[in-house]
Amino acid sequence: MKTFSLFSTFFRIGAFTIGGGYAMIPLIQREIVDNKQWIDEDEFLNMIALAQAAPGVIAVNSAIFIGYRIAGWRGLVASVLGAVLPSFVIILLIAMVFRDICHYPAVEAVMKGMRPAVVGLLAAAVIRLSISFFKGLKRMLAGQKGGAE
Repeated sequence: MKTFSLFSTFFRIGAFTIGGGYAMIPLIQREIVDNKQWIDEDEFLNMIALAQAAPGVIAVNSAIFIGYRIAGWRGLVASVLGAVLPSFVIILLIAMVFRDICHYPAVEAVMKGMRPAVVGLLAAAVIRLSISFFKGLKRMLAGQKGGAE
């Protein structure tokens, strides 16, 4: 059951996120850490750090680490398919029709209108990860200070 839940969670995130992997991070965190509580915030941050360090797309790397952690190999496959499938289908459909309609003023306006939303999603990811980082750093330093006394 968790494999289907992983697939549907990553599918929804992949289908409704514009701006790539970094824009997906706050949505993944909200679903996996806050809503479903499959992992805690510290483990999520560690997985994001690993996903950034590993070669490849951060959204897919995140899906790999989270899926495997939650449901093993089946979870890994389910989360990666969920994260990749929407983009693949959407790009395929867009490529089939975009060439013919890309010069329409309404299409150009929509594309320009999406830019600020993408910037906002990226800024949200940076802010949220920064807050979590500094909270962790504060806890770590407090632990060192307490241990030294």
